[in-house]
Amino acid sequence: MTTDFAARTGSFETLTVTVEEAVVTVTLNRPSALNALNMVLKKELAAAVAAIAAEDSIRAVILTGAGKAFCAGGDIVEMELNTDPATSRRRLAQLLGETIIPLVELEKPTIAAINGHAHGAGLSLALACDLVYAADTAMLSCAFTKVGLIPDCGALYILPRLLPMSRVKELVFTGRRFGAAEAVALGLINASMPLDELLPTVTALATQLAGSASIALGLTKSLLAQSTSSSVREMAAAEALGQAVAYATADHLAARTAFAIKQSPVFHGR
Repeated sequence: MTTDFAARTGSFETLTVTVEEAVVTVTLNRPSALNALNMVLKKELAAAVAAIAAEDSIRAVILTGAGKAFCAGGDIVEMELNTDPATSRRRLAQLLGETIIPLVELEKPTIAAINGHAHGAGLSLALACDLVYAADTAMLSCAFTKVGLIPDCGALYILPRLLPMSRVKELVFTGRRFGAAEAVALGLINASMPLDELLPTVTALATQLAGSASIALGLTKSLLAQSTSSSVREMAAAEALGQAVAYATADHLAARTAFAIKQSPVFHGR
């Protein structure tokens, strides 16, 4: 980890950022407000994502929350700042452009660990990660209609890619709460487990992914994002281009060398 990364992430007011080897854990840290997204948290989360994207030594990301919530969604107290459509549109566009889209496009594996409540924009934030695990006591909802709003923070992009449209409509129209077990059954998240097992499980997985061929993982993530809107010919061309890059990496050479001598490869993300 570089000194610059430490400087950019070491003085946050609403986040804690810790690094263990090549895994960074970003913890939303407004527990008294259930980690609701206020202006400060949005700004700091954007800065953290940008710093992680620029730090080559970081090869996997965990996003979680402090206290009894992952994130309760947008901070109701600050919604009065949306004084007119132009202002609210500009504020949301900034959140999407600086945080949600960069998180979705980050060429490093990201894992959300939902430790408790995840509602509205908080659930959207979790689903912006590649993999999502939750405590079996966690409660989730697409609660936007409960406060007279439409789904945002990427929800209208992500949810239809995870669930059948009829299920998406049911969840967003009603805004009902549902537990982690139902979220797993729906295919919305990967797995649920007791709270005391959540971070150890997610950390072990993140460590495993951080030890993988990082360039290949990043390329795979980017190409998968294109696949739902591309033809088979377009994806074949993209695969060929991506594989040409992967063939030239030091990690691929290390794998070939290790295979020849019947050993497991050691990848360095190059």
